[in-house]
Amino acid sequence: MSKIPLRRLVPLACVALALLPSLVRADDTPVTLNLIPLPNARQQQDFRIKAITDMKFKARDGASEEEVQQLSAKLGAIKMPLTMSMQMRQIVQTDKADAKGRTPLTARIERGTMEMRTGDGDLVPGVPQRGMPAMQFSALIVDGRYENIRLSGEGTAQLPPDMLEGIFRKSFDALAKMNGATLRVGESVDMPLEMNLPIPNLPAGSNVGKVKASYTLAKVEAGVAFFDVKATMDLKLDLPTPAGPASAPEGAAPAAPASLQMVIGGGGTGHMQLRLADRLQLHNDLDMTMALQMPLPQGHTLQMNLQMQMDSDGKALPSANGKAAKVSATR
Repeated sequence: MSKIPLRRLVPLACVALALLPSLVRADDTPVTLNLIPLPNARQQQDFRIKAITDMKFKARDGASEEEVQQLSAKLGAIKMPLTMSMQMRQIVQTDKADAKGRTPLTARIERGTMEMRTGDGDLVPGVPQRGMPAMQFSALIVDGRYENIRLSGEGTAQLPPDMLEGIFRKSFDALAKMNGATLRVGESVDMPLEMNLPIPNLPAGSNVGKVKASYTLAKVEAGVAFFDVKATMDLKLDLPTPAGPASAPEGAAPAAPASLQMVIGGGGTGHMQLRLADRLQLHNDLDMTMALQMPLPQGHTLQMNLQMQMDSDGKALPSANGKAAKVSATR
């Protein structure tokens, strides 16, 4: 057996002893997951989204040659795939908790940038090249839940108020259910989001679906928890259609139904880095693949395949009094 000089064993032993505490903590010390901001916090998230979309029309059974040519012409002038790039910024601020323990929260989503290009690299004609309109929302954090949610800003005009508020409320409720979970390395927690969105002129329950994100704790280093993320999506949305003529000539395309069901399915994987001391999401990324099918009023179908890459980086900002919050590497 070869002999290892003592002078080599000593450094190796020192390194092993230095690493041992961190290895033990990673295996044995539980982490409590909480994504709700602490009082007196001010945080910024910069989001980047890239989506590559390939779409085509599928003609209805029995469609005439003229109808098929018309469908082909709608996309013929635009080379696929379409590439959309968007950036936006969100700033969240919380104040001091009141005597009842309620923490006021305000958030601002600033207008960012957006562009959509064809497979040739040209800007898509007729598509406004601008980011999502600015939006603000406020709420009270009460016992780990968001209450008294209020929305305002130009962005709120993009969807019916009931639908927009429902999306925010369901998202916050799902977040609150996940918070407080205690995990060890290798353990997971799910954030299921049940969707049942109100659509004008359609009965309740017309739009249902599930979005689920699963967070698995991969490791903890220097007070930062690293998670592997898996997401799935299964949505069925009933969309109202414009009223058509009461009857159609013989041989013409069938009359449009009162609503058309759009089906969206897909999934993806990603990561999250959470600084435990101040609940700051230092980084998020998610790659998703989705497929969409939407029937058209004349019985044709629009088919879309979409690959989306989303990522964000966060940082703590100085509070209103100009002082940055202290952060210690704790759990």
